[in-house]
Amino acid sequence: MRGRHLRASEALAARLLEELGYRVLGVHVPVTVNGVEVSDIDIVAERGGERYAVEVKAGAIDVSGLRQAYVNAVLTGMKPLVVARGYSGDEARALASRLGVEVILLPDVVAAGADEVREITREAVADALAEVIGRLVDCPSLGEEDWRLLEAIASEGGLPGAAERLGLSLEEAARRVASLRRSGVLRWTGRGLVLEARILLLCRRLEACSLGAPSR
Repeated sequence: MRGRHLRASEALAARLLEELGYRVLGVHVPVTVNGVEVSDIDIVAERGGERYAVEVKAGAIDVSGLRQAYVNAVLTGMKPLVVARGYSGDEARALASRLGVEVILLPDVVAAGADEVREITREAVADALAEVIGRLVDCPSLGEEDWRLLEAIASEGGLPGAAERLGLSLEEAARRVASLRRSGVLRWTGRGLVLEARILLLCRRLEACSLGAPSR
């Protein structure tokens, strides 16, 4: 497999896919637009001559995760596939059907042991704490256009939705994100970009509160 170390939930998904006849080709595979990395795919798998961009969720898949899976598939010319433990609600289930995103529900086909569940939970909590604490102590100074871009990424759940909200092409939005990465403001990719945008916005609000000024 190509890519970085698999998390427990991704290892479980990869094993399930192989049991279902898929061949896992890579993990954490970058998605690029005009040479700029805009996202990443958790798992790239193949079956019956078709390649799949697989989004893996340790818990339930929500609307944002479905949109990301669909966009990743469109940008790479693959089919969208999600491996998750359920839907977050009826809206997510309806969107999956509308977009043609296949969803494999883990509870229907595999039972994780108690140790595996604890490992997945530990990973999620440890990763979230490290990400939040690391960025909350490093609040950047940005112009209003950059803050608007971060707000759009945070609220729309990714770069494609942010570009649409701001009336930008995906390429222009990607160039602006790349510029923020070059300056060291943004460091994460894929779904980490959304989390990072939300943390930076929280950092801005906390900083404004500490200075006694209203945040926008």
